[in-house]
Amino acid sequence: MRSARNDTLVDAGLLLIRRKRREDALDDFRWRRDPEIARFDGSEPLSSTFSRYLRGVDYDLHFVDPRRQVFALESPEGVHFGNIMYYNADGDSAEIGICVALADYRDRGMGTVAMVAFVRYLWNTLVVRELYLHTLEWNERARNSFARAGFEETTRVLRDPHVFIRMEARREWWLLHDMEGRFPPADQARRISNE
Repeated sequence: MRSARNDTLVDAGLLLIRRKRREDALDDFRWRRDPEIARFDGSEPLSSTFSRYLRGVDYDLHFVDPRRQVFALESPEGVHFGNIMYYNADGDSAEIGICVALADYRDRGMGTVAMVAFVRYLWNTLVVRELYLHTLEWNERARNSFARAGFEETTRVLRDPHVFIRMEARREWWLLHDMEGRFPPADQARRISNE
């Protein structure tokens, strides 16, 4: 069942990208406390209380920062399975990130579909020439997914004790590759993810 609310930004067939809701907070809190998910982000699990975390969520929902936005990833059945975001948007570039938190939604092409759909959305809503991300050097699955979504590895970044790979997509080249059919259209997402 598709989201009944009018908060969907992108319908990519296999998934929706929608605005965050207050009721997402419990999922997000659990995921941020999960050591495995924190490991994929190169961070420590969250240690604050839920009430403190919820205050931060309420603030973010009421005071939108144009340099930073977090969106929910939702299945067609209405399952909130992860998040996708941009931050550090400065007029020339923005950093992006994704978390496919529920294990049942990993290794199914969801990350690639979400990134392609999100990048298309961002080129139409942000005035930036470059999108970039950082992923842990050892995370081959994520690096391959980002490469399929049109990001190229540019450098290694040391954030002690982790080594990250910076990957970039330039507006002109990404849109040209999209026009050439390098990325799947949203209506093919279901078929591609089942291959």
